[in-house]
Amino acid sequence: MIIPSEWVEKADAFFMDAERHVNDGLYWLSCFESQQAAELYLKGLIVAKAGTHPFTHDLAELLRVIKSLGFDFPIELYVYADALSGEYTLSRYPGRKPRVYNDETARRCVEYARRIIEWVRSVAKNP
Repeated sequence: MIIPSEWVEKADAFFMDAERHVNDGLYWLSCFESQQAAELYLKGLIVAKAGTHPFTHDLAELLRVIKSLGFDFPIELYVYADALSGEYTLSRYPGRKPRVYNDETARRCVEYARRIIEWVRSVAKNP
């Protein structure tokens, strides 16, 4: 099964920017981009299997859909998904941040996204 290229292209662009923005000190943006990269890969996999995707930014919910489609994955992906899901909103709105965005936080977001993306790639066998 191959994820449609437009999903992979956008996800990869977000992920490359997330990695770059850690080094640029744009930690909040890196966390947002990490969430987006993981979301696009998960939704791309769902689209490849089901033809459509749920309209949510909750990565754990997307994993539940993926599980219902017959995929098995390591349980720790739920931890990574849950940790990243809030970044869709929290990282973008000033004054609503329950935590400080710093190098450590951004690197953790990038690593969690990387692990989700690697799993999706291994299942989809995208080039």
